[in-house]
Amino acid sequence: MQVTTVDFPKNSMKNSQPDYRAFKRYIIVTVIILILSIICFSALQAREEYRLTIHAAELQSRGYARALREHAERAFGEMDGLLLDAIQHIESQGGIDNVNSEYLREFYRRHPRKIPQANAIVLVDRHGTLFAHSLDLPTTTTEVADRDYFVHHRNNPMDDTPFISRPFKSRLHNNWRFTISRPVRSANGTFTGVVAIGFQAEYFMEFYRSLELGKRGRIVMVRNDGALLLTEPAKDTDLKTDFRKSFLFRQQLPRSPRGIFHIKAGQALLEPSARIISYDSLAGYPVIVTANLDTDEVTSTWRQNMYKHVMIATAACGALLFLTLLLLRQIRRIELANRHQAEQQAEIAAAAAAWQTTFDSVADAIWIMDLERRILRCNKATQTIFGKNVEEIVGQLCCSVAHQFTTPLSSCPFQQMLDTEKRASLQLSIEEKWLEVTVDPIIGEDGVITGAVHIVSDITAIKASEERYRLLVENLPVVCWQADEHGTTHFISPVVTAIEGYTPEELYAGGEALWLERVHPDDRQMVFTAFASLMEHGTAYDVQYRIKHKDGHWVWLHDSAYATMLQNGLHIAQGVYSDITARKQAEEERDELEIQLRQAQKMEAIGHLAGGIAHDFNNLLTPIMGYTEMAFATVEAGTPLASRLNGIMAAANKAKDLTQQLLGFGRCQTVTTETIDLNEVITSFNSILRRTIRENITIDLLLDPQGAFIKAERSRIEQIILNLTVNAQDAFENQGRIVIETCKVFMDGEAARLHPGMAPGEYVLLSFRDNGCGMGSDVMNHIFEPFFTTKQVGHGTGLGLATVYGVVKQHGAHISVSSHEGEGTSFRIYFASCAQCQLPVVDMLQEPPCKGTDDMVVLVVEDNEMVRNLVGEMLAEVGYQILSAADPHSALKLVKEGQHIDLLISDVVMPGMSGPELHDKLVTLIPGLRVVYISGYPVNPGLRGETLEDQVNYLQKPFSTEALLERIKQVL
Repeated sequence: MQVTTVDFPKNSMKNSQPDYRAFKRYIIVTVIILILSIICFSALQAREEYRLTIHAAELQSRGYARALREHAERAFGEMDGLLLDAIQHIESQGGIDNVNSEYLREFYRRHPRKIPQANAIVLVDRHGTLFAHSLDLPTTTTEVADRDYFVHHRNNPMDDTPFISRPFKSRLHNNWRFTISRPVRSANGTFTGVVAIGFQAEYFMEFYRSLELGKRGRIVMVRNDGALLLTEPAKDTDLKTDFRKSFLFRQQLPRSPRGIFHIKAGQALLEPSARIISYDSLAGYPVIVTANLDTDEVTSTWRQNMYKHVMIATAACGALLFLTLLLLRQIRRIELANRHQAEQQAEIAAAAAAWQTTFDSVADAIWIMDLERRILRCNKATQTIFGKNVEEIVGQLCCSVAHQFTTPLSSCPFQQMLDTEKRASLQLSIEEKWLEVTVDPIIGEDGVITGAVHIVSDITAIKASEERYRLLVENLPVVCWQADEHGTTHFISPVVTAIEGYTPEELYAGGEALWLERVHPDDRQMVFTAFASLMEHGTAYDVQYRIKHKDGHWVWLHDSAYATMLQNGLHIAQGVYSDITARKQAEEERDELEIQLRQAQKMEAIGHLAGGIAHDFNNLLTPIMGYTEMAFATVEAGTPLASRLNGIMAAANKAKDLTQQLLGFGRCQTVTTETIDLNEVITSFNSILRRTIRENITIDLLLDPQGAFIKAERSRIEQIILNLTVNAQDAFENQGRIVIETCKVFMDGEAARLHPGMAPGEYVLLSFRDNGCGMGSDVMNHIFEPFFTTKQVGHGTGLGLATVYGVVKQHGAHISVSSHEGEGTSFRIYFASCAQCQLPVVDMLQEPPCKGTDDMVVLVVEDNEMVRNLVGEMLAEVGYQILSAADPHSALKLVKEGQHIDLLISDVVMPGMSGPELHDKLVTLIPGLRVVYISGYPVNPGLRGETLEDQVNYLQKPFSTEALLERIKQVL
């Protein structure tokens, strides 16, 4: 089976196609010319019709003007002839004075010509009195001297031309008329009167109405002086118009007595619209008649026809454009069809070549096979995979090419494809190669399998990669897992057995329940919410939680994952988790150490504060006790004043004890340590404890039989035991039990880290337990703070446990406490262990010789004025000479000025310079100078940073006169 490809010239189809673009341009130009021709023809036709319409209107207007002139000349000629006959008849009667109304009526009745437009013949004498008429009415004289025709003839008696008056309303009949008149003269030519004939204006109007001038046409009769005689249609207001201002009088009449002209809208006197006007002048009479037509009315028919022609032309152009568009669209379709056909032919040719190229470019061996498993076609990759040429493979059975068998394998994917009519696949190893065979059916249009596509892929590298991945996953110290959106495990690495105790198979079978139900109840909701958010929104999944091991203990896990979607649309989560149980335990220990460190730092700060308060309080107690002692020496015993002084001294001694406790808590006291047996101290002090607490409280001693030797001050250890016992007694409502235990313990690095500052090594543990009410965490955080107490007001100072804490820290020991409400309290104190040894023997101080007091000078240096004055008064009473200085610099100044001193009494801590520093400077000036230090702090060289010669030259505030004198005696 071979494929033959045909190469088409790239431009052959393109060149064989007609030039559609030029053809379309030709059509468009032709249509444009046709449309322009239609428009031009329509415009020319409309223009010609307009010209003919206007010309016809001009001819009509001119004919009407001529007819009006002829009608007016005939009417005026008849009237004027009647006037001339009347004048001749009057002259034949001897003049106007001999004629009356009867005579005129008789004359008018017998006159041969009957003139319908004549209304009546009237006679007016020279004075302007109308005294005769031809009407069949009684004759009454009427004054008409104001009429224009009388005024004209009177002023122009020799003018023989007839005069036409302005229109006026008849005083008898109240209708519009005008007159034509002539003068009457005597034989000698003097003016004797006027004979006039009245014109009925209605006569002319009836004639004018019979003319067809249109609805807006108008006829006008006007005198040559601009006076309007009549107009049709008639308006009384029009008769007041002065036509001398009109275009007719200003432009046309000066040129010609007759003619035709056009006037624009708004220029006519009587009509606002545009007009076509024809005018003509009467021969022998001062009258002009006009016939004018409304231009819009004349051209209305033309406009209607023009609209029809425009619509017809527009429709013709639109139809032409529409047909042109249809033609262009059809041409476009033909062009696209031809182009598409050419492109398809090119694509078919290219596809055939591209298909063959693609077929040969695939790295997998592809075979086209018939139903007898015979290879019809194969690509070039077949030669690469199987090492045979294409010619050797085509026509062969697939089994003979793939695995050199003449019969198919029992698991042959080709047979599976025939059985299922779906894709079938198989992986097999041939000559150290891994091949994956995939067979897809070729189904014809009738739904029957006609052949198959056989694909062979070399998956040797993939198999090697899978093996490396398997080894990597199985040997990683973390668990790799894959689960669906319900939490059902699809894959989990074998490391899970070492962490959780379950095998992967057990987890697969257990499904979601075996995972989520093993999560710690406190963590379950958090884990469920995070996992649901991961699957629904893709939110980061990074959680730490506890899960139950198969043997029942809890394991801390750090779990992180991401969500993805498979090709089948299934959402899955893939992640890793590791065992962080050891890290969590270390974090808990670290947190505990941080809490203890913060507590120790807080207690250290409180200790410094308490020591400072005690120091200042001692400075206050010193003058109180000193002055009280001095006052007591001056009063008799048994007196009320002596009793009051005793009360002051007793209160001061209690305050002194209180400051000693504060100094002990602040570790400001010096501890004189010796090797003691803690068991012996507890045993010997037990009797005192029994007398101190209630009888219903039991004390059990569990002491190390090998002894518990430590370096400590016995009285301080007894104070610890006593304070803890009294504190435990307050925890019992009725009866209770206290257990005191000693033993040796070795604190290694892990255990020592729980106690800040503890070095690994052997320690003696003093354990003190009770079964009282216990304490909550809020109380435990404050139990070692001074003055903190849970007792009622007035029932405790709050210094018991604070003193214990201070004594423990003075001995370099460590203390811890554990307690829960209702379960009692346990104190554990760790002392550094030491071997048993002989106690040293202390020699008594040898008392040096002392000088007499009278000749001794004592320099008192103290920054507290009350203490400085008290010491001076105490020594002055026994005979010492006293010098005082408020600061070390003043003391140095006194000595440098030559003042001799035998003893220096100085405070230890002062501004600018300490007491030992002052003594060192004075010794250079006075060699052998003795000194007594006084301070509110107990002797503590480490606190000052100095070294004292011996504890004998130190006196702690407050002190009595006797103690001060005794210490001076010892120093001297």
